[in-house]
Amino acid sequence: MTNKIISTNREWDLVIYGATGDAGSAIAMYVANNFDTYEKKNKKNDSTSRFRWAIAGRNERKLLQLRSRIIVGRLKPSSNDEIGIIIADSSSIDDMSNMAKSTRLVISAVGPYTTLGESIYSACAMNGTHYVDITGEVDWVYSMREKYSKKAKETGSTLCSFAGYDCVPCDITMHLARSVLLASSASSSSHTANQKDDASTTSTIHFTSAETVTQVNGGAMPKGTIRTMISKLPEGAAFLKKLIRYAGGGSSGGSDSGGNTRGKCSKTTRSLIQWLLPRWSSEFGAFTLPHFMGWCNIPVIHNSYCSSVAKTTEEEEGGGDSNSMIIDCIYHDRVAVPFSQGCFGTGYGLLQTLIVYTILLIGTPLFLCFQIFVAFVPSTAVILLKLFDSLQYSGNTQQNQKQLEDSTVEVYTYATSSEGTKAVVHMFVNGDPGIKCTAMLAAETSFSMLSLEDKNKLPKGRIGSPSMIVGDELVKRLQNEETMSGCCTLSVISVVDNKNQNTTKDYIESSSKKDS
Repeated sequence: MTNKIISTNREWDLVIYGATGDAGSAIAMYVANNFDTYEKKNKKNDSTSRFRWAIAGRNERKLLQLRSRIIVGRLKPSSNDEIGIIIADSSSIDDMSNMAKSTRLVISAVGPYTTLGESIYSACAMNGTHYVDITGEVDWVYSMREKYSKKAKETGSTLCSFAGYDCVPCDITMHLARSVLLASSASSSSHTANQKDDASTTSTIHFTSAETVTQVNGGAMPKGTIRTMISKLPEGAAFLKKLIRYAGGGSSGGSDSGGNTRGKCSKTTRSLIQWLLPRWSSEFGAFTLPHFMGWCNIPVIHNSYCSSVAKTTEEEEGGGDSNSMIIDCIYHDRVAVPFSQGCFGTGYGLLQTLIVYTILLIGTPLFLCFQIFVAFVPSTAVILLKLFDSLQYSGNTQQNQKQLEDSTVEVYTYATSSEGTKAVVHMFVNGDPGIKCTAMLAAETSFSMLSLEDKNKLPKGRIGSPSMIVGDELVKRLQNEETMSGCCTLSVISVVDNKNQNTTKDYIESSSKKDS
């Protein structure tokens, strides 16, 4: 790990790049309403202690309009209306470099990242600036990791991808489940060691089962997400190959031994194949369908919990337990079928599942034919993008705010360790997945990174998912009722050990003592 520390004397703490888009404007509004929950390490009553942030993009008129909407429309009164404006175009190397040099951290919301994302990613890596994005483009992150991991280690730039709905709900609930299972293992090992008068309790335990079931109610799709889906059409085979390879590459582009990497890729491949199939979830008690973001979440989870990054930053620094935990099983990423759980009349979702797969059996051959055609005629994707852009679609408008705010995301993660302990973690978010939920998660990931940076605890030069970079800090923020103000809850529902004893209360009490 590099010892270089990001300068705290830069003009801005945070810059939101691509702020006028659907997700970008939602992130900006969330930051405006919640930056007061982020506290710097050194509290002073001077201008240097105030949170300094800016919105950035290529259209000055749209940025000025957004700033006015933020100041007028924010939910909380604020004495800090100083929102900077930065005019920057992704095609200009100088613009990107100057913007990166001016801030401690950049949130990039400029999808599709394959065509628009590299310039700011590169500028952050080159200038020692921390970075967060909301991409779900695993193939692009794989390419960026291969190109910039060495430079990030040299400059101390920490580059965090997948900080939106793709993939924080799965990623952070798995992280909390992992913490619960490790704590249970440490407690059991300590008890055994005391009985045997043996202090050596170091071990590696595994996930023997891991499943996430998501329930989504309502929402809208960001414009950038739709453009990304269209732009990926000609790259089907290469895209799938990078999905699988991503999981085997470690946290910062490093490679493990060939056999270890092949093993991780094999688990990812098997998880992706099983993801395509219908599944009865015994834990959830209903039939489930493939989660629509499973193609992204599955490789990210396998990468986040592979052996090379099994330990958290606190553990690396000696502040955690001596055990590590890796995923050595199929990871199931599922979405709940409406009217399935507890509904005997639908066969607990069997009826809906049969209908969906009948439609898929009919539609899949047609889609594959279209995919082959696009592969041979890539210009088809360009034409589709132009047609889509001509519609002037927007997923985040004044007219659909109530729809976005009334939407919800609910996540259940079920995990079992090789010692037989089972943990159930629950997460609930008010807001639709693609815009409101993504905005909250990206901003909270960024606040977590800045907070760790203030304490000089942020892992420098690391490339990875939020759980790999700010896992414990992000959990603390999402579990803080004052910070979240009811928009998100994250909790441990149950912990059952291998003797079938419910130890949830013990975990909560020990966790509270640790935090205090």
